[in-house]
Amino acid sequence: MIWQTDKKENKISYIERLYIEPTSACNLSCKMCFRHSWLDEAIGSMSDETFENIYEYIKEYTPNTVFFGGMGEPLIHKNICSMIKKSSQFCKNTELISNGTCLTEELAENLLKSGLTRLWISMDGFSAEEYEKIRLGGRFKQITDNIKKFNELRKGTQAKLGITFVVMEENVHQLKLINDFADLYDVDLINISHAIPAGKNEAARDFYQKTIPVGKMHRLTDEYTPKPIEYCPFVEEKMCFIKWNGDIIPCMQLLHSSKTYMFEVEREVFSHNFGNVNQTSLYDSYNSAEFKTFRERVLNFDFPTCTICYGCELRESNLEDCMFNQKPTCGACLWATGKVFCP
Repeated sequence: MIWQTDKKENKISYIERLYIEPTSACNLSCKMCFRHSWLDEAIGSMSDETFENIYEYIKEYTPNTVFFGGMGEPLIHKNICSMIKKSSQFCKNTELISNGTCLTEELAENLLKSGLTRLWISMDGFSAEEYEKIRLGGRFKQITDNIKKFNELRKGTQAKLGITFVVMEENVHQLKLINDFADLYDVDLINISHAIPAGKNEAARDFYQKTIPVGKMHRLTDEYTPKPIEYCPFVEEKMCFIKWNGDIIPCMQLLHSSKTYMFEVEREVFSHNFGNVNQTSLYDSYNSAEFKTFRERVLNFDFPTCTICYGCELRESNLEDCMFNQKPTCGACLWATGKVFCP
């Protein structure tokens, strides 16, 4: 563990980057998605009432960025453009991540008129064969045609285009093509992340030790500075997630309950919320003693380093750990190792 002086938040805290999950439904069945191993998770879409309760916070406290995404396809939600339009009036950046399948010309035009400042498209392969074997149900040509239309429509606007790439053993060879794809499709920013292990794989231990760049970058280069370990980007950078049902969640890891794997050991990660916007205001919940105490513990990373430990059975879930932390524990979180990175 990296010992450090106690970090404490200011008396009053504000969210800088607010993630909103419009829906947990999706029209694809991507191979690496941990939706396949969810634990008693319902599929649903955000109600108008729930969004209005979030909107009250956005109007009053103006987070720098509102990001529409989660574990579903945001463009499925019937009111996505309205959500973006309302949010864009009170924040500097409005972003959205999509698999690109629903990005019709009409919808792309409406997204831009609503004030979208960056669209992220998930691309895990740069040919029809490589892309379609991972993003099951997606069609490479359809996605690239949709990107072309979006690029035509965003000319003369401030809107940017980003692509995300999830690194797995079966597609790591495609990384050498990412710059060419970015140049061809006028991509402004790329985001690279390892996948969350969704199955037993003893070889994954070695794969995660490879020097593969992760995070946001304009172009992939050979120069790579490893991300800091025991660093939670969500807490350190004042982020917060709102699940489709209104639950207030500190990070992507805790958004949904699912089974994952640490090396070859199955691990159950249970969702955890610090309130619900339909019951208490987002401001009050974010500044509650319970949520602030949790964030301070994460800032100091008062957790064992489970990702390099072959020790106890406690790592089989996030309910408790060997330092007597109770749910949610963060010592096995791959986001905190700098291996997994959200856009």
